[in-house]
Amino acid sequence: MNDNSATRGDLELRDDRLDEVALLVEEMKWVAVPLTGQQIDLRDLDQVADGLDQVRDLKRMLDELRSLLESVLRLRSRELGTKTLHLAQVDAVVSGGSKPEWDVELLADRLRAAGLPEDRLERLIVATVTYKVDQQVARELRGANPAYAAALTEARQDMPAPWRVSVKRRR
Repeated sequence: MNDNSATRGDLELRDDRLDEVALLVEEMKWVAVPLTGQQIDLRDLDQVADGLDQVRDLKRMLDELRSLLESVLRLRSRELGTKTLHLAQVDAVVSGGSKPEWDVELLADRLRAAGLPEDRLERLIVATVTYKVDQQVARELRGANPAYAAALTEARQDMPAPWRVSVKRRR
């Protein structure tokens, strides 16, 4: 690519401002498709459309590869019984799966009926913009009383959440 090329950030800053894109096309004239290096003349709409098609294909292939790589790390995480894999150069942290959603009104009713003191209930069900169950308190209550455990089980529902793997470089 020549000196008239733009970085990805330059393109992102300009993609919703067509007047600036027009100036960018005149300044750059050419871009290269990442990974293939194919040069695209931004003034040739056939090349631009073909390049866009290629970039979308590359993105799809990269997304599929990313998914495979994340799945391999998730598999190893499950085998080792840890969500953080401490590797030679990086730490890979697996998150996602399911997360509990609670019917907090049902839970509060059941726990009150089971005799849970109000101050303890206030520590379990934390008032935020929406209600949230404190997992640590839920574990404590589950182990403390079978009636509390039953109320917790009845009010909890595990919802699917997307899996994510973050990679953090070690310094």
